Amino acid sequence: MTAAPAVVEADRTFTRDELDRMVDRFATALAAHGAGPSGRVGWIMANRAEVLAVALAARGLGAPAVAFGRRCTAEELAARIAVAAPAVIVVDGDERQRVQDVAGGVPVLDVTGPLPEEPGLVVARARPMRPIGPTGDTDRLGAGASLLFTSGTSGSPKAALRTRGDRRLAERIADGFGIGAGTRFLVSGPLTHSGPWTCALMSLARGGTVGLLRGFDAGTWLDFASEHDMNSGFLTPTQLRRLVRAARNRRDRLPSPTHVVVSGEPFPDALKREAVRLFGPGFVECYGSTELGPTTVLPAGEFADHPGSSGLPFDGVEVAAFREGRRLGAGEEGVLHVRTPLAFDGYVGGDGQLDPASPAPGDGWQTVGDVGFIDADGYVHVTGRADDLIISGGVNMVPADIEAVLSTHPDVRECVVFGVPDPVWGQRVAAAVVSEADLDTATVRDWLRGRISDDKRPYDVLRLTELPMTANGKVSRSALAAMLTAARDGER
Repeated sequence: MTAAPAVVEADRTFTRDELDRMVDRFATALAAHGAGPSGRVGWIMANRAEVLAVALAARGLGAPAVAFGRRCTAEELAARIAVAAPAVIVVDGDERQRVQDVAGGVPVLDVTGPLPEEPGLVVARARPMRPIGPTGDTDRLGAGASLLFTSGTSGSPKAALRTRGDRRLAERIADGFGIGAGTRFLVSGPLTHSGPWTCALMSLARGGTVGLLRGFDAGTWLDFASEHDMNSGFLTPTQLRRLVRAARNRRDRLPSPTHVVVSGEPFPDALKREAVRLFGPGFVECYGSTELGPTTVLPAGEFADHPGSSGLPFDGVEVAAFREGRRLGAGEEGVLHVRTPLAFDGYVGGDGQLDPASPAPGDGWQTVGDVGFIDADGYVHVTGRADDLIISGGVNMVPADIEAVLSTHPDVRECVVFGVPDPVWGQRVAAAVVSEADLDTATVRDWLRGRISDDKRPYDVLRLTELPMTANGKVSRSALAAMLTAARDGER
C-alpha cells in the first residue's frame, strides 16, 4: 500500500521523505546565514511546501520563524522587517526583488533557486532540540517559536512573539480538532495566519497530509477537496458562508469533511445549521487568537444544544469574563480573559525589543479584547470585540446583536454592522448588506422598526455584491468604513 503524501498542491506532491530532505537542505542554508535561537528566520511566500519545510527547519535550529504578509506595501514590509530583525528572509521568486529593495542588507534566500548541498549537512530533525522558552522546544507539537503579525479585523499590526509550548495541551488540541495520521488537512488561507499555520504543522507532526491552495476561492476549494479526498481544514465563517453558497448550486459530489476547524470570527447558528445540512457534521468551532492559541472547542454534535456558544475551554485552559478588574458570574458580559500555558511572551515593539505581555487583571490572565460571557454550563460565548464596540451617545452597542436581527431579513444574504464617526453622537450605526434586492437605508430602517431599538437601527446602509475580506479571510470592517465614506463623497 502506497504511503499517503506529506504535502499536496495543485501541481506538485511531496512524499514524507522528500519533505524531510527539503527540511535538511533548508536547515543547512539557514544555519549558514546565522539562523538559530538568536537568529530569526523570516519568510514571505505564497502557500507552498517550502513554507512548511522552512518552518520545520527553523524549529530544528531553535530559530523563531517570522511570517511577513504578502499584501504589505513596501513601506509596511520595511517597518516589519525592522521590528523582526531576522537573520535571513526566505522568499519565492515573485517576492525576491521587492524584499531585497527594503531588506536593509538582510540576506534573502530564494526557494525557487538551488539550495546548497554541502558536506556536513545540518540535519534539523536529528539534532538535539535547544530550549527556547520556559518549557523548551521538546514540549511542542508541530511548530516552534514564532513571531506573527496580528491586527484582528482592524488596527495597526502588532508582532506577537510566542516561544512557550506545552505538549500535553497541544495533544489535547490536536485531538479536539480530530487531527491524526488519517488527516488530510486543506489550507486555503495564508499560512501567515496562526490558525492554518498551527493546524497544518500539527497535521504533519501526527503523520497526516497537508493540501495547499494558493488562496481561497469557494469553487476551487470544493474541487480540490473532492479530488484529493481532503477531510479536514481551516475556514473562517466568511469563507464557509461562501462555500455554502457555492455548494447550493453544484450538482456534482460535495466533499464530506470529518473535522474542519471554523474560527476567526463569530460563527452564526444559522450558518452552522446550513453547513451541517450540506456537508454533514464534520465541523469544529474554535475560539482562539494568535496571542493565546486555541482556547475552546465545540464539535458539530453540540451545536444545537449550545446555540451561540464557541464551546468549552480545552483542559488546561481557563476563560473568564472581567469588568473593571472584577471576575463576572455566569451570563454576565464583559471582556474575555484567558489563562493558558500557550500564552504569548508579548509584543515586539518598533525598537525590536519585547514588551512583555502584562497580566491583567492579574494572576496570569491575558486578553485580546474580545467581549462575551460564560454560561452556567461553562460554555464560552463570544459576542464581539471591544474595538468593534459602537458607542453612540454614551450607549454601548455590540455589532453582533444588531447583525443577528438584520440577518433574518429575507433579502439579506450577509451583513456586517460597524460604527462610523458622528459629530453629535460620537459614533453612529452603519451596516453593509449583501443582497440581490434593492435595499437602501430607508428600507432597512423601516423593516427593523419594532424588531430592534431605534438607536440600533443603521443610519447608513451600504449594499454590496460581496463583503471585503482581510488576507486571513475575515470581514474587514475598516475597509467597509472606507467604502461607505467613498460612497458618501460620491453622492455630494
